[in-house]
Amino acid sequence: MFKTIKGKLIFVVIFSVICIIITSILVMYKRIDIKYDNSEEISKIEETKANESTNEKGIDLKGKYNQNDLKIIEKRVTKERVEITYFQIDGLKDQKIQDKINKEIEIEALNGYKENIDLDKVVNASISLYVTANFSNILSFSSYSWGKINDDSDDLINVQKGFTYDLNTGNLIKLEDLFTTNAPITEILRKSAYYGFVSNRAEMNLSGDLQVNDYGNIEEDVADFIEQYKNGKITDFYCTPSAIMIVYDEIYIPVSFEEWADYINIYNKYLSSESLYKSNNIGYKNLYTLTDRTLNDFYYYTNYQNEKNYFIEISVLWDEDNSSDFEKQLVSNKIKDIEREVSDLKVKANQDTNNFYILNYYIEINGFFEQSLDENLVSVTEWGNYYDMTIHDFETTIEPIIIKYDRSANEGGGIPEYVYNFTDVLKIEPQRLTEYYNIETGEKVVV
Repeated sequence: MFKTIKGKLIFVVIFSVICIIITSILVMYKRIDIKYDNSEEISKIEETKANESTNEKGIDLKGKYNQNDLKIIEKRVTKERVEITYFQIDGLKDQKIQDKINKEIEIEALNGYKENIDLDKVVNASISLYVTANFSNILSFSSYSWGKINDDSDDLINVQKGFTYDLNTGNLIKLEDLFTTNAPITEILRKSAYYGFVSNRAEMNLSGDLQVNDYGNIEEDVADFIEQYKNGKITDFYCTPSAIMIVYDEIYIPVSFEEWADYINIYNKYLSSESLYKSNNIGYKNLYTLTDRTLNDFYYYTNYQNEKNYFIEISVLWDEDNSSDFEKQLVSNKIKDIEREVSDLKVKANQDTNNFYILNYYIEINGFFEQSLDENLVSVTEWGNYYDMTIHDFETTIEPIIIKYDRSANEGGGIPEYVYNFTDVLKIEPQRLTEYYNIETGEKVVV
């Protein structure tokens, strides 16, 4: 997806900020209890519950989902004082729908910022469109624009917008479409708005932006938000695998999928009986619900397979740019070894269907200059292990550990390593080994 290091850095900074915002807000969620008269919604629920269809199911918190088999192609445009990074999609069978979506993405990238940023009043501007959800036949992305007012201050104009598409039709999805027919939408939005406002004020106080902040007007802010929703004015949002992020008055109001799992249909509603895609091997398959693999684009190689009686999670982190021929050969051999080991494990799993097998490794390869030896070296660090157990033990003790780790993997904002620690259960811990090689000779060295 990313052709340049700069593109990667811009994306990871923006994505990290979003992850931290979502995490900090969700920590507060369950502490909030808002009471109000919802008799009208209860009546509506009773009337519509009988009509709930198969694609109107809520989220199975122990379930799995598939990413879409779409290629996300990065585009960059520089004009006047504006730098624009956006994307196009490729892989839909229906070319008309694909062209429609790509055209609308391009229009937003090249022109959407003009509503809020006057180039005559800023010294430069940057616009970034990035995918936040690409699964279950929906595509969601955020458009983030900022303009620096002048060179003598840090004042910025910040604008964020969200878009979510139904890939079956190429049409934008409305906020209410993401809820089941029996969902108490007003209650969900009221509580979500309340804790969104509380979190925003807490962040502003901690950052020093406000000396004293009165939380007493939050109820009024929530009431205004709900009134705007009822008037059809809450339309700006994007989705992640764990939340709907409503952009409202320069703050985020996240609707937590975990909190409202029974009423969110995003993983089911837009599924189709036939595949929408030309290929079937691009997106990850059988990911656990509420887990996000957006940052996996930074890995050079990944192998994720989550099947009936085996689980494979292997990732290789390596920057190919400016690497030596020795490094390239080393990485190529390492990947061949990985795929041979994966193949052997799958044969074993197919022969013994009563047991469950896990292959889990994180591998990092770095070239560097070692002053003490006056040599250019390559370090290869492998961290992980092989495990086997009964299927029952996997489902009852190991799988919950994997799910918990995966759902929190992006909270710190860095690139997750996806090494699982089952020591408390299996009494076997992940093994770490680092080896060093001389780039010129290929010989192992001791550092």
